[in-house]
Amino acid sequence: MRILLLIFFIFSLLYPMGSTINYDEQYNQEEIKEVNQEVSQNPLKNVMLETFVFQERNGKNIPVKRVEIGSSVVYINRVINSNSEPRIGIVVKNPIPYGAKYIKGSAICDGGCVISYSTDGGATLSQNENDGENYNYVEFFFKSIPAYKEYRMGFRAIINR
Repeated sequence: MRILLLIFFIFSLLYPMGSTINYDEQYNQEEIKEVNQEVSQNPLKNVMLETFVFQERNGKNIPVKRVEIGSSVVYINRVINSNSEPRIGIVVKNPIPYGAKYIKGSAICDGGCVISYSTDGGATLSQNENDGENYNYVEFFFKSIPAYKEYRMGFRAIINR
């Protein structure tokens, strides 16, 4: 089974208390280069991932670049298979940014994916949300994505830093 490793980095999206958080500083630059090289050489490179951050206001999702501490945000990913053949074993790895706390029970996906959670950056995964856990990583696994199909997945978080 082939797995496409899709990792996205959210940077310059949140500006709590007027200061800019650089999310790139949280990741080892060598690891980023290895992941980018692996994705670019992968035969599944026609599978695309987009990520959006919204804040709910008056029942609508408004794109955000700045939020206040205590605000709720919605992270939405969109995976698109632009190939003429289905893609098997697609994994979307979604680290939860520093300063954001996952809201229990908020992870959803269409297309029948399996959602897993982690408190150690994805080293160990569980498909059960335990009470009181501080998740820092959510993973979405799709057994198959049909040709020219798009699926959305996401979760909510509270900005606490």
